[in-house]
Amino acid sequence: MMSNTIEFVSKRRMAPTTTTTDSGEVKIRPYHSADYQQCREIFTQGMEQLIKLVTQLVFPRFCWLLAALSVLVFLAALKYSLWLVPLYIFACVVVLSLLYVDVYLECWKFINSCLATDLKDIQKSYMTNDGSHMWVAEWNGKVVGMVGLVHHEGHKPGVAELQRMSVSSACRRMGIARKLLDELLKHAKEQQFEKLILTTTSAQTPAIRLYKKYGFKLVAVFPYPQKLLADLQYSCFDLRLND
Repeated sequence: MMSNTIEFVSKRRMAPTTTTTDSGEVKIRPYHSADYQQCREIFTQGMEQLIKLVTQLVFPRFCWLLAALSVLVFLAALKYSLWLVPLYIFACVVVLSLLYVDVYLECWKFINSCLATDLKDIQKSYMTNDGSHMWVAEWNGKVVGMVGLVHHEGHKPGVAELQRMSVSSACRRMGIARKLLDELLKHAKEQQFEKLILTTTSAQTPAIRLYKKYGFKLVAVFPYPQKLLADLQYSCFDLRLND
């Protein structure tokens, strides 16, 4: 009886979901091994956008500090030498450039870590355990989105983790992320998970808005380990499926 139930669930999960848009049909389907390179590229491109978001989050505090300090520099320049002004402007450019490089390197450290772990062997990470799974969004014959659900020994019983949600920048605002999330939630309920968890950064505000619309609740916030990027925080959410 148990094997029949599992087989029935598996068949439902394998059935693709299709939605027609003005410019073509979006199909949500399980990950295939042929999608490997496209998924890695979509994830990498999506995370490269994170560099811009983190920069927008981190830079304002430093800009305000430099602007406040500029008042003292201008006063000192009037008293001592006007050369202090261009020197200070040059110093500001150097500081902000170094800050951008730091953000860039930190984001790429995370990207490379993901590419070297679960995204190195997507089939093994997401498609061999019956509770875990990955879906892709296909549009006009191309993979344009992805999302994964993982359950392993590190999770408590009944808990699974949403990972690697990413949509191609050319296909944003088509509702693809919602369609992927709908498919993931359907699978999680079929597998009788009690709770979903996820971790994201405070810079990813569009994703956070989407998760909150689906009922995910913020349960913990902790700072980024590097003090220079203190404005960047990790946000932990969960969604109880039996509520």
